[in-house]
This record gives sequence, structure tokens and C-alpha cells, in this order.
Amino acid sequence: MRAGGMCFSVEADLVAGVALLPVGVAALREVRHLREVPFAALPLLFSMHQFVEVLVWLGNDGGVSSCVQSTATSAYVLFALPVLPTLVPLAVLLLEPRGSRLRVAPFVVLGLVVSAYLSVAVLDGPIDVDVRAHAIVYGVDLNHGIWWAILYVLAVIGPSILSGYPSIVAFGVVNLVGLSVVATLYVSAFASLWCVFAACSSLLVLVHMRRRRRLPDAHRLHGHPLLPSDATV
Repeated sequence: MRAGGMCFSVEADLVAGVALLPVGVAALREVRHLREVPFAALPLLFSMHQFVEVLVWLGNDGGVSSCVQSTATSAYVLFALPVLPTLVPLAVLLLEPRGSRLRVAPFVVLGLVVSAYLSVAVLDGPIDVDVRAHAIVYGVDLNHGIWWAILYVLAVIGPSILSGYPSIVAFGVVNLVGLSVVATLYVSAFASLWCVFAACSSLLVLVHMRRRRRLPDAHRLHGHPLLPSDATV
């Protein structure tokens, strides 16, 4: 299984990371209850992810030591593969109104299974790094890689698509479209498409968090069933 680099160059990674910082801070400022933190933190985590890849680029050019590059590579791949399949469905589940939680819960279980397998694969190593002109390709040895890739996508995208909130559904649709296009045009356009995908996803997280202002405090704390007036959140 191989995953493509996130941007065109070290400069593009740096710009993307910096651009996502205010989005992440703004989303976290909308948090009123602990259950909202994992979802609101996604833009900031994506930003940090971009900065980590900057170190991978710099290691290839001799800007940092091989030890720093190796550590950055491991951190980058650990977040991208084992962490996201559990983090995203759990973040969505914590926000859901009670009537939608049963639809999302199975994806949390699926995410845990995928994360467990990918954690073993990543930690067992080695992680191959292929730095190309316009992308970094990370390689991890997986048995039946195509099936784990499908389960990964289901775990990450499924909860958002089935969410009770239209703004989170939009987040899932953007991710689904982005991943579909990335899979189709991987060789020629994966790097640039991933940057657009990550940025759009993060903006939609902020959109949802700001729309949550209209929800009653009890709903935000306990996840009460949606009221008709909440339908556009």
C-alpha cells in the first residue's frame, strides 16, 4: 500500500500548514463542550501534519538530519494511517444527535479494527520514502492492501455521510469526492488534489462549528434529537 505526498514541495506544505492554522484556532474557539474537541481539532491536526511533512522534505535535501527525517516520516504515516480511521468516526459520533448515533457507531468499531492492523504494519516497518519532483510517496507493506484501503475509506468517510447534520454530511461528501478523484488521477495529480481536499475539509469543519452556535446548550452537551429548527446545522 502506498500513499502519496500532500503537496508540491516543501514550500507548498509550509504554506498549507500556515493557512490552516487560523482555521484550526477559529474552529477550537467555537468549542463549548468537551465532546466537540476532537472534530473541531481536525483542521489544526491537518496543519501540524503538513508541518511534519516539511521535515521529511528537508531531510531529503540535507536540511535536517536523517534521524529527524525518520522520526517525521514515522509521525506522518502514523497519523495518516492508524490514527485517522479511529479519530474521524469517533469525532463525528461525539457530535451526533441521539437518533444518528447507531448509524455511526459501527464505523467507530471498524475504525478501531483498521487502526489496530495499520498500527502493527507501520510499527513493524520499514516505511519506504520516495521523494519525487512534486510529491513524497510513503510505502508500507500490507497484506491484502486493497481491502484494507477500502475499509480505511469506509471508516473515515462513512460516519460523515450518515451524519444527522447537513454540514457534516457536506464534509463527508467533499472527502469522498476528493478521495475518488485522487484515486483516479493519482499519478499525475494526486499531490495538488490532496492539498485542495485537506483545505476544503478543514473549512467545512469550521463551518459546522460556527453553525453549532444555534443549537441549544443541552443539545451540544448531551446530543438531544434534532429539532426542526436545527435541520440546517
